[in-house]
Amino acid sequence: MSTWFIIIGVIAILLLLCFLLAVANYSGDRFMQKYEEMNNIEANTKISPVDFVDFVAGKFIKVPIEIIPISRVAGDAYSKRKLFLSTDTIHKPSLASYSIIAHELGHALQDASGNKLKKLNRLRRLGRVLGCLMMPSLLAGLILLFFGKTLFIIGCSLIALGVFIFILALVVKVMTISIEKDASNNAMKFLAEIFNENQLKICKKFLNDARLTYWAEFLKIILFWTGVSKKGKLFN
Repeated sequence: MSTWFIIIGVIAILLLLCFLLAVANYSGDRFMQKYEEMNNIEANTKISPVDFVDFVAGKFIKVPIEIIPISRVAGDAYSKRKLFLSTDTIHKPSLASYSIIAHELGHALQDASGNKLKKLNRLRRLGRVLGCLMMPSLLAGLILLFFGKTLFIIGCSLIALGVFIFILALVVKVMTISIEKDASNNAMKFLAEIFNENQLKICKKFLNDARLTYWAEFLKIILFWTGVSKKGKLFN
């Protein structure tokens, strides 16, 4: 009986690992597929994407938000009271456009009402400086473990530094997921001002698919040892 439990346990672990690898490797492709689908669904609203930015900024954020056009598709972002929106997002009144704008405005509301976004950005900047030291620290530490007592202590210290940087990267990923979820919750409040229930359900599913890409980044770091997970950036 115990042998069967072991076999079942191993199979369950392998299935879970396959599922996690699938999320890590294919969430980005799934999101782009959903983006293309949503970008072809015209929103049932009279307010344009640009006017929607002004409406949300005036009613919820209470500060003006500047729109900066960019060429990169699905490269939309928010930073320091600026919305960086692709020309497609700005000019095409699709459900994808409004969902993306609402999500980025969700970050604008976070920025205006607290310092969570600022803390995350500070940690990311620190991480980008330390990130290049992680693998050299780990490798050098492992080598020094075999060269005497003094070097052994230095080796342990370098390994500890590498582990600290890795844990910091995981903390940043978890904070990012939490902040993205909060921004999506804000987005749904904004979208409820202009959309009916059916459109809101579609937008919510799209935003959930987008958030899954952040979980994928987290899993890429956790599963790098498998050799079959796409490479993820520590502090992107």
